Amino acid sequence: MSWLLVVQPDPVQAAALCDALRGNVTADIVVAESVEAALSLIDDRVPDVILLPSLMPAAVEDYVVAYLGAIPGADHVQILGLPLLRLPAAPAPKRKRSIFRWRRRRRQEPAPPTVADTHAYDSGAFTKDVIDYLAGARMIKKDLARYGPPVNYSLERRREPRFPSQEVPWISLVSFAGEQATLLDVSARGVLLRMSSRPGLNVFKRADANARRPRLILKLESHSEVQAAGQVIRCVPVRTTAHPQYEVAFSFDEEVGLHLPWSGALVPSLSAPKALPKQLLRETQIEQPKYLLLPG
Repeated sequence: MSWLLVVQPDPVQAAALCDALRGNVTADIVVAESVEAALSLIDDRVPDVILLPSLMPAAVEDYVVAYLGAIPGADHVQILGLPLLRLPAAPAPKRKRSIFRWRRRRRQEPAPPTVADTHAYDSGAFTKDVIDYLAGARMIKKDLARYGPPVNYSLERRREPRFPSQEVPWISLVSFAGEQATLLDVSARGVLLRMSSRPGLNVFKRADANARRPRLILKLESHSEVQAAGQVIRCVPVRTTAHPQYEVAFSFDEEVGLHLPWSGALVPSLSAPKALPKQLLRETQIEQPKYLLLPG
């Protein structure tokens, strides 16, 4: 069933929105008081429409959009800005009668409208917008079920043979986004990691080509390391324990990768090796120095 995620820290505005939507939309309505609470709900189940406050910082909104773009099955999600809704007028309080006659003659001037009231949005018009967005999400979901999601083959790491971590024991440690990650498998195009925390905005793909690309560090048993630039293409929440973990698929850039003896794929090493096993010294003299050959 469709459901609507509302991010609204103001309980009065949240109640006004729910009152306006209930009876007009068939989707379930879930309210989150913060972005972090909303992301936790998204980890459990992907909504159809997300309502974000219009005054939310642009960086936070960019993160929500980027995170949804990395979750499989979230291509249909629609995001709509949540305006300040016009609240129903409260009844005027009754004035107490004064025992002094001259005080009864004074008229109390009405208070001028506040800035929030003058710029408030009609709840009926906004309800119509939400209904249209829900219908659009259902239509996109139906098309995705029929034709499948679009695939960017230039970033798809699963086109190459993948090798579990036990088949590459010389990779002793993986560091990504300032955190030690667990290597699940590796291919010539990227790696699959398991992380204990949700990746930040700086590691997700961006449209800005000048933005700094995130780097993955593979530390080897030979006391050398391989640094690979790329981007996160998938992030799947996994609830195996009380705290969720995240399986992160990291795609290497076209000019970066890893040398796997089975696949014979050559990928430049961005950091010079400190030492190599003795049995590889003869082979490294034959290979070009900018490539790092890992033992098979």
